Amino acid sequence: MTPVKVLLSIISLYLVLGLMALAYPEDGIHVGDTTLRYPKLSQVFEKAETTTDSAGNKVKVEQVDPEDAIRQMMEETKAKQFAAYSDSLKYYEDFFREGRTRFDLPNNDLTWFDRFFTSLQNAQKDSSVVHVIHYGDSQLEEDRISSTIREDLQTEFGGNGPGMLPAVMHIPSQSTSQWNNGDLQRYIIFGPKEEHATHNRYGPLAQVGELNGSAVIGVKKREGRKDMFPHVGGYSTIKVLASNKGSLKLRLTYEHEVTEQVGTNADGSPKLKIKNKKETAAAPAVEKFTKLNVYTWKLPDTTSNIKLYLSGRTEIYAISVDGSYGVAVDNVAMRGSSGTVFHKIDSQLLAESYKAMNAKLIIMEYGGNMVPSMTPKNLDWSKKLITRQIQSVKKANPDADILFIGPADMAKQINGRWQTYPGLGITIKMLREVALENGLAYWDMHRVMGGENAMIKWVKKSPPLGFTDHVHFTRRGASYMGDLFCSSLHMYYDYFQFRDRHHLNDSKLKDIRKFSDKKQANADTTKVIDLNKEKLNP
Repeated sequence: MTPVKVLLSIISLYLVLGLMALAYPEDGIHVGDTTLRYPKLSQVFEKAETTTDSAGNKVKVEQVDPEDAIRQMMEETKAKQFAAYSDSLKYYEDFFREGRTRFDLPNNDLTWFDRFFTSLQNAQKDSSVVHVIHYGDSQLEEDRISSTIREDLQTEFGGNGPGMLPAVMHIPSQSTSQWNNGDLQRYIIFGPKEEHATHNRYGPLAQVGELNGSAVIGVKKREGRKDMFPHVGGYSTIKVLASNKGSLKLRLTYEHEVTEQVGTNADGSPKLKIKNKKETAAAPAVEKFTKLNVYTWKLPDTTSNIKLYLSGRTEIYAISVDGSYGVAVDNVAMRGSSGTVFHKIDSQLLAESYKAMNAKLIIMEYGGNMVPSMTPKNLDWSKKLITRQIQSVKKANPDADILFIGPADMAKQINGRWQTYPGLGITIKMLREVALENGLAYWDMHRVMGGENAMIKWVKKSPPLGFTDHVHFTRRGASYMGDLFCSSLHMYYDYFQFRDRHHLNDSKLKDIRKFSDKKQANADTTKVIDLNKEKLNP
């Protein structure tokens, strides 16, 4: 019961008792030889009256002021609530302060994730899809780490599908099979210069597929692998992000399961068979931006196998394969990149793409490719360069939160022994500073792994969690890292729910902390007194 309800109950009780005092006869009610009496209001509110003790002496008794009684009861109720909350609050805040997998937050703001969590909770109500875009280097290739995060978030908040995919998939994904043929050419903003486009219109995946003629793109949930990613199938919302210049015709076909009667069983019941049926989707809805056209199909059925037929001359920035609502996690792996390319992408196109995809969290996982060449001399230059990338992304999507994941432990042979790279420590320190100074959360993979020389231990695990290059995770290691990330994120989500469930604002949280500190101080004092007693009475 809330303090307000307690107060109202007490006031109601006093009103009833007061009415009884007014209506009750002054000389009481006589029942046989017994007289039932009820105190007058004047007696109730007297500050003092006398009573007789066991020796027959009259003694003065102080009466309790009703307001004081109510105040005391309220304080007792509040203390009980605070006692219940303080243990939970301590559990969360101990983790946020000391947990190895914790997030470092700007100004230690434990509400940093609130906006993102609210968006996820509203996705089902709004029948919307919230995108989490996971940028990174080669640690993310094959949809590693991202696939684990995706499966976890989709299990918690709903959602299906692999999210945004490029028109041309260069590195196969462990969760989704994608193929294409026809007149499509891939250009990327990272990597060798010969693979760069002659313009800066790369879109949200830092690459573009140029269509000059006709092409077919197929997307299908990858079977096998013990169905590790059940939510990566079951698509029902398909989007194509394309330039609004040139020409483009689109046709979408998909397969879905249908149940048909193929005869009659011996007992007369219908004999049923499940088979795949191919459908052609209706024409897509088109949303037009200044530089972007977004083509959207809302399918009446769910599918895990689509084909997209394209013809014309234009630029394809992404194909988004999602469920009807929930969360999507987009894997954007840039081999060899340090994430220093965002300021080169057409900012308006990037902003329109983020808006079209409802991107609410952007993860930037970089730093590993900086480590081998990092020295104190180029530290300031690197800091300015990373700051510029963060500011470019923030400008393109001010409504999204940005989370930076720093490099994992990585080792090389020094004097014949595997040791952590000398430049790793200063790189992590710099990236954390840049992130926090710009309002980003920071997740320290190096600390999460166990710190210095942790990769050596991960490589020696059976089965191994790291490759023998002592830089990259194995699939198992990447999955484990994704699990650690999600378990930490869930702690912050639990804390978000805890505050929401008990209506705990900043003021109440401060009061609970004061109560907890006072309780601890009293406990410490009692402990000291007990110790002194032991010394005096050995």
